[in-house]
Amino acid sequence: MKLNPQDIVTLLLPGSGQVLVWSIFLYLIFFFAVIMLFSMPDKNMLPTLLVATTLLFAIVAKLSVSATSVRGGKPIIANKDFGMFVINVGMIVLPLIAVGMTRARKNKTVGPAIIVSLTAAVYFFMFWLIAQH
Repeated sequence: MKLNPQDIVTLLLPGSGQVLVWSIFLYLIFFFAVIMLFSMPDKNMLPTLLVATTLLFAIVAKLSVSATSVRGGKPIIANKDFGMFVINVGMIVLPLIAVGMTRARKNKTVGPAIIVSLTAAVYFFMFWLIAQH
């Protein structure tokens, strides 16, 4: 299989129909996770890696959801696979674990972490109800 950069760009675009809804949620999760990542204090390696994993999960979910409609139904991880379930749950749980592990007197990452987790929870339950059920 040839990997074309144009295909990756096409998969990262919002899309249309139901893919657009999933894309908006995943863009929000990614955006607030980046804010959370940049507001992490120094010397917090494990929480930083957990937030980076959340970013990776959002990218993999976006590529998989978009590939269902763009590439003719050959995603990285299919919508009903257990791996997609783990990715969706990870986007909910990992930011909260990262905020709990962050060592700082004034933790500026609590707000973005709650937003990421709530957005991921809404995405998870909608995705489960519509695409995985």
